[in-house]
Amino acid sequence: MRKSFVLFFCVVLLSGAQSQVVVMDETVTPLDTVRPDLGPNGKRMFNTVMGFHLVIPTEVNDRAPVSLGASNGFRIGYVWKYRLNNVFSLGYMVDFNTFNFRYKQNTIKDFPDTIIHQSQSVGINTLGAAVFFRINFDAKRGNIMGHYLDLGAYADLNISRYYRTKDENDLDEIIRTRVSRLSFIEKYQYGVYAAIGLNRFVLYGRYRFSDVFNSPYMSAEPPRLNVGIGFSIF
Repeated sequence: MRKSFVLFFCVVLLSGAQSQVVVMDETVTPLDTVRPDLGPNGKRMFNTVMGFHLVIPTEVNDRAPVSLGASNGFRIGYVWKYRLNNVFSLGYMVDFNTFNFRYKQNTIKDFPDTIIHQSQSVGINTLGAAVFFRINFDAKRGNIMGHYLDLGAYADLNISRYYRTKDENDLDEIIRTRVSRLSFIEKYQYGVYAAIGLNRFVLYGRYRFSDVFNSPYMSAEPPRLNVGIGFSIF
């Protein structure tokens, strides 16, 4: 009986030691290093972006004064990103943008005429592409987009170019005009792009290097800067 008890005690000790060794050898992967191949912080990411932007007049042009706030547009696009490491990524974007330049009505303006309208605007819809370099500020962020800065360049095709006015006559009738395929607006434009992101939300801006108005309205060139807020869908 005594020998059986000693033998049982030794077996229990050996089993406990073996269990302890297995636990100590177990590898636990930190949550912030778990990263799938696809996803916000994966090797590759695909997502849709949407946004609303304002046209920002940076220069005073009394001959073609653009209204701040009333001049705006929308954006929808598709983004592809390739992660180089925890900090740097490369990517490209294909997007559709609308730009509505609403002009103030005063006695000084002369674009494209001196008539005082109830409203007067030029619209440009674009389809384009951009390439960007992304810098992430939180390397150990897990599978989220985190805080980042995008710097890049874009080129757009101006697929729709139109001029609109709205007036009211003496009979209280509303008269609307629309002229499409404007010859004085260029078919292409290009510039630089930047964005500051916080996970799904982004503050973005574009600055156009190229002119979009040609002769005879080059002096009425619309503002080059637009700034907007958007979000990612994935």
